[in-house]
Amino acid sequence: MKPIYLDYQSTTPTEKSVLKKMMPFFTNIYGNPHSLNHSFGINASEAVSLSRKEIALAIGADEQEIIFTSGATESNNLAIKGAFLYRYKYEKRKKIIIASTEHKCVIEAANSLISIGAEVVVLNVNRVGEIDLEQLKTIINDDVVILSIMLANNEIGVIQSIEEISNICKKYNIWLHTDAAQAVGNLKIDVNSLGVDLLSISSHKVYGPKGIGCLYVRRRPRIRLISQIDGGGQERLMRSGTLPTPLIVGFSEAIRISNNNLEANISALKALRNRLHKNFNNYISQIKLNGPPLDSNRLPNNLNYTVQGINGANLTELLGEQVAFSAGSACSTGGIEPSYVLNSIGLNDRDALSSFRISVGRNTTIHDIDNASKIISDKIKFLRNNEG
Repeated sequence: MKPIYLDYQSTTPTEKSVLKKMMPFFTNIYGNPHSLNHSFGINASEAVSLSRKEIALAIGADEQEIIFTSGATESNNLAIKGAFLYRYKYEKRKKIIIASTEHKCVIEAANSLISIGAEVVVLNVNRVGEIDLEQLKTIINDDVVILSIMLANNEIGVIQSIEEISNICKKYNIWLHTDAAQAVGNLKIDVNSLGVDLLSISSHKVYGPKGIGCLYVRRRPRIRLISQIDGGGQERLMRSGTLPTPLIVGFSEAIRISNNNLEANISALKALRNRLHKNFNNYISQIKLNGPPLDSNRLPNNLNYTVQGINGANLTELLGEQVAFSAGSACSTGGIEPSYVLNSIGLNDRDALSSFRISVGRNTTIHDIDNASKIISDKIKFLRNNEG
């Protein structure tokens, strides 16, 4: 029996229609999109241009504001490091503000700048993962370069009040960056409504290919970044390197499909997620939902639980051949440390290690939900009897 996949926040399968759209750019339209002295390059360049427009349209941006990268990790690094290096040099600003629950790449990117003068300030979150806006108001000033707050969390699914945060930032001309890797395809995104200056996206979270993503960089008022990759100066001098036309075309098509069916997808995901949650509550005792309530500011596809009497990593390993899900964020798996996100919302190490994340997706069926909830529940009972 094929395992049931419930780890869509880790990655999504590439849609067959997306793959079909990509294939000609591997074999027929294979020119370098920067070689504009012949038809091969011109055709590839036109495909990149159309893709850029499609992605921009999906988030309410201008096509010139889309900078292609290898994914959200690179986009986050470019946003934070690029902004700091520019504003530290020309404006003498030195503070970077992040939340305690940010993705590890945001935390590490910010901390890497301490050795050259950055001061990193970490915001606390409440028990459902929302940042403390009152704390933000007390520490924010015109010495801050950038504030980086994830739009939707990759572990507990909490959606932050980015619009309110933006209003606070504007008073001090602070650039606001958000990692929207988990949000795109699961929420309606409009960069102007959000009020962000920089926004990161990853293709493989929206049923596109791995290895491609983008950073939205606002042009009015203009945001300037110092490039982190030197070379030919492609992507408005912010990110050098030959653009991977097939991946960009696939990324664009995946974004287009997601946006065209957004409301229906959100509704379907919520129904599946809620059914799974109801099943767990019927089957398992001493199970606690981490993060916001299901009917609150939470991603439509996310569930994160603490289950007393088990180890989350042991549960996911035991179920690997039957149900695939996660004992934390995919970038942090492989170790035995408790999730710092769960610690940040008040869980002790024991409870954090007794937790796991499940995320449903467009390919998930009701049959998958009912089978998975029964299989997982049976294994939890087995572990309780054998670990306790």
